[in-house]
Amino acid sequence: MRNGLRAGLREIVMGLRWHARKPGSGASRQPANLDAQCVMFDKEHRVLEVVYPGHLRNANGSVLHTGDSRTGGGEWDSERIFVFLEALPDAVCALAFVVKSADGRGFGEVPGAWCHVSDRVAEHECLQLDLTALGNRKEHRVATLRRGPAGWQITPLNGRQAHHADL
Repeated sequence: MRNGLRAGLREIVMGLRWHARKPGSGASRQPANLDAQCVMFDKEHRVLEVVYPGHLRNANGSVLHTGDSRTGGGEWDSERIFVFLEALPDAVCALAFVVKSADGRGFGEVPGAWCHVSDRVAEHECLQLDLTALGNRKEHRVATLRRGPAGWQITPLNGRQAHHADL
């Protein structure tokens, strides 16, 4: 199904990654700091709750953030947000994944900055986005998921910089 999530999908993850600044590169600049966020909306598009590095889980624990990475690097995602779709409160009609620059740098200045939305169990990517292609932008809504009669629908909001596939 185009822009749909695979039937029976119960858990998704949004992952955010960037490279740590190598010593000696960029003079005295500190490592970049990006933040992953998940914003939950009701049917009137009002914000119900936001999960981010300063608020690591929503009220019922159906959305969980792995914590703040202030330097990036590592073998896998620097920050992750897990969403347990069946456990989301009924009032949540949509959610948005957002990436923000916590230190004010444009994404184009952050080496290796990219994010993805995947099936948590199979790690099958629904979409991936090269954030560096967004240049001076410091905040970007990566995708929106909406609850409908046929289940959850995903809309990538990333222009031509993303690869999109159905989960």
